[in-house]
Amino acid sequence: MKRLLALLLAVVLAFSFTACSGDNTSSTPASTGGDTSTPASTPASTPAAEGGEVVLLVSAAGTLDDRAFNTACWAGVKQFCEETGTTYAYYQPTEDTVDAQMVLAETAVNNGAKFIIINSDQFKVAAYEMQEKYPDVTFIIYDTVPTNTDGEEKIASNMTAITFAEEQCAYIAGYAAVKDGYTKLGYMGGMAVPAVVRFGYGFVAGVDQAAQDLKVDGVELIYSYFGNFQATPDNQAKIASWFQNGTEIVFVAAGPAGASAFAAAEQNNGIIIGVDSDQSGESPTVISSAIKDLQRTTYNYLKKWKDGTIEGGKQFHLTAKEEGVACVMGENARWKTFSQADYDALYADLAADKDGMASAIPNDTTYEDASQIPVKAIKVTVVE
Repeated sequence: MKRLLALLLAVVLAFSFTACSGDNTSSTPASTGGDTSTPASTPASTPAAEGGEVVLLVSAAGTLDDRAFNTACWAGVKQFCEETGTTYAYYQPTEDTVDAQMVLAETAVNNGAKFIIINSDQFKVAAYEMQEKYPDVTFIIYDTVPTNTDGEEKIASNMTAITFAEEQCAYIAGYAAVKDGYTKLGYMGGMAVPAVVRFGYGFVAGVDQAAQDLKVDGVELIYSYFGNFQATPDNQAKIASWFQNGTEIVFVAAGPAGASAFAAAEQNNGIIIGVDSDQSGESPTVISSAIKDLQRTTYNYLKKWKDGTIEGGKQFHLTAKEEGVACVMGENARWKTFSQADYDALYADLAADKDGMASAIPNDTTYEDASQIPVKAIKVTVVE
């Protein structure tokens, strides 16, 4: 019955997908091939049926122009498609339900999609169905593995799952913050999905290790989640209260909700560590960003698809060793004392897993929540 209802809603949903613009006021079926604008500007208003050999699926919880994960993926899509003359589009459901997401996939395939990029954990159950229903379509899914309602994981031959060691770049960010002299730190995630948890756990581990290595006393870290990925007054107020109560720097891994953190930092003399892409241009309060190389990864996998060399049916986990994760340095970083040499040495040790350094960083499967992470030199307060 649900599937029948979903199909009956297909026509309605096909014309209610949101095409995200910089001010989130645009409402068109999809942005399409030939659009040379960036996600920060209003996409071309063209019917969904006209575009999309390559398609990016954006969850209802995010926006295309989040200046983070989706923005970076979209940049990789645009780079490849504009070089090769391939049409491209993005689609976003009105809600993150399996039925709505399956209608989304059906609409994309009917409109010519041959390669579909699934952007988040919110799609993992629908992705399990998509890969079986559309065997002639090539899929990649980020940050998760297709999983059915019974918790069974399966990566079909037309699907590639790509995850990142977010905990490693977050570790560097945490280490750098303490090295830079900050002792009152915070971590704010959007929701406790695996990638966001990995960012948080890695940050805790990096802060603690730096406090040990540098013999810094009195380091405190407050840890929480917004519970959503939206830029809202409530989210801004939550971060503002942290700064008003003495927190100096906050690592924010929350997609579009990062805008709330930027505003709170600007109004309260706070410092932000950004996420997923270089967010230095979003606010002068962003000191650096812990990033996944999503633009390059998306572009490279599209090239493999075109060349016929993409390896389906597998999961690839990208770490510092593969240069899949990093922290922004150079002219776009605003560290006071953490130097390029400091960064290079730390990154090399992580890539080499020197003395088990990388292996020891907790990830989303290590502990049930941040309060369980063993720390030796800092105080961690988890806030619900």
